[in-house]
Amino acid sequence: MPLFGGDAYLELKGLHVYGHDLHQKISMSLVLMANDSNGLIFYNGQKTDGKGDFISLSLSDGYLEFRYDLGKGPAVIRSKDRLTLNVWNNVSLERSNRKGEIMVNGRDPVLGESPNQHTALNLKESLFVGGAPDYSRLARAAALKEGFKGTIQKITLMGMSILRPEYAQNSRDVGMFQHHPCSQNPCTHGGRCTPERDTYACVCLSGFSGPNCQHTIFEKSAGEAEAVAFDGRTFIEYHNAVTRSEKALLVNKFELSIRTEATQGLILWSGKGLERSDYIALAIVDGRVQMTYDLGSKPVVLRSSVRVDSNRWIHIKASRALRDGSLQVGNEAPVTGASPLAATQLDTDGALWLGGLEQLAVARRLPKAYSTGFVGCMKDVLVDGVELHLVEDALNSPQILHCSAAAAK
Repeated sequence: MPLFGGDAYLELKGLHVYGHDLHQKISMSLVLMANDSNGLIFYNGQKTDGKGDFISLSLSDGYLEFRYDLGKGPAVIRSKDRLTLNVWNNVSLERSNRKGEIMVNGRDPVLGESPNQHTALNLKESLFVGGAPDYSRLARAAALKEGFKGTIQKITLMGMSILRPEYAQNSRDVGMFQHHPCSQNPCTHGGRCTPERDTYACVCLSGFSGPNCQHTIFEKSAGEAEAVAFDGRTFIEYHNAVTRSEKALLVNKFELSIRTEATQGLILWSGKGLERSDYIALAIVDGRVQMTYDLGSKPVVLRSSVRVDSNRWIHIKASRALRDGSLQVGNEAPVTGASPLAATQLDTDGALWLGGLEQLAVARRLPKAYSTGFVGCMKDVLVDGVELHLVEDALNSPQILHCSAAAAK
């Protein structure tokens, strides 16, 4: 967790190299603690002499300023309120063509727009975090003159963490923040501690589970995967972050394998229940997988073209980063979509359901396939990259049925 003192900087690979086409759209989120009211948080430019396009985030007199230039002058989007110092803050940024927004701690976003008709953002240089080696080589319109003082816990680009050692190219005077539980690594048995503002989550090695990876999972016999059978009435509840509950989510990532002959049925659900319309769901609709998410304005529906009612195992990858969603079934190319310009976080009750919903009142408000329980087998479930143990991690106690070892292969 890098700590910056004003003269420090971290040089990472530029935003353009992380496998996304960011010319038209970019979504980022950060978790940071500022100790001073001014300073560069990140900057990425097109040229080393400060000319051309750029994107930046900085603190100016306590206000966050999100700036970008598409070639004909900068957009300057400033937070409504000063950032609270010496506490963790969540910051979300989005730029789509000329339009952009900044949102702090889930409050109402501030919108802005760049001038002229240019819509593409061209970046070719490194991403500088916390400072820069030479401010005279940064774009003048970015108005950056000094480094950030504080700690940056997390930076994600399109839902992918980029504040990682393997992406670092250079650094100067970067310290490590020591006043966080992860600095003492409370995760046992080789587990990896991932900070979550003031608290943490452990990513456990295979064979271990629990909040601190303290539980040993007894190995299954050779060839026997943990595959659970669902009979249409098996609804299993979990924490929506595996080891804990999260009430507001900017990113969702799910991976799982299913085997079924059913043409309808709810595979997965997480949402707000009856209080609001927010939810994310995977279901089989007419023999194909469908992903739907609603952040409070309008549902986004992504449909796969691959039939899954073949009684063969098939792998599903589904993700949402802010408004952008992606669904990949088997070897097909990902199907993508985006929700309207409005909310970026998914408000939930903290639960994740597999196989169907016990809350029938919620299910009745949804399409028929979503009110039908899943019939088939499920295994290899990952939630945000963390393995979900289908039996050990269950919060409720339905009669859990196991697929046979032979069928689970």
